[in-house]
Amino acid sequence: MEEQEEAPHYLLDCNIVSEIIKPEPSFNVITKFVEHTSDCAICAPVWQEMLFGAYRMQDGMNKKYLLDFIKDDIRENFKIISYTQKSAEIHAQIRAMLEKSGNPIQSSDTEISAIALANRMILVTRNVRHFEAIQKLTGLQVENWFEESTKSA
Repeated sequence: MEEQEEAPHYLLDCNIVSEIIKPEPSFNVITKFVEHTSDCAICAPVWQEMLFGAYRMQDGMNKKYLLDFIKDDIRENFKIISYTQKSAEIHAQIRAMLEKSGNPIQSSDTEISAIALANRMILVTRNVRHFEAIQKLTGLQVENWFEESTKSA
């Protein structure tokens, strides 16, 4: 139980982390990130998405810079939450509920949602529509830091 109390409160989706490292990021995202930096984490599927995006780039300085940034700065500044047995069970339940309701959703989104639910975290994403069906079925908390006024839990 103690580990859950120490866990970060916000699970950042790839589009939030990508925004933070842009040359001209969203003011709203940066403001929320600065406010909650020590309370943010990413999960293993987001880590994979970021690395995959960099690895598929053409070789050159941009690719090297991005890989170095991800492997050094991102790994250094964010706790990476694993996909655990508990996450897998929640993931299976979410996928089954979505399928029964006629709303199958991309597996990576359900996987990220399961990790957020297993760790009692708020998922922060720009793509809130991708998670609406999951929210309705599970009570997943989602915030969009691109919006000017978001609720903080």
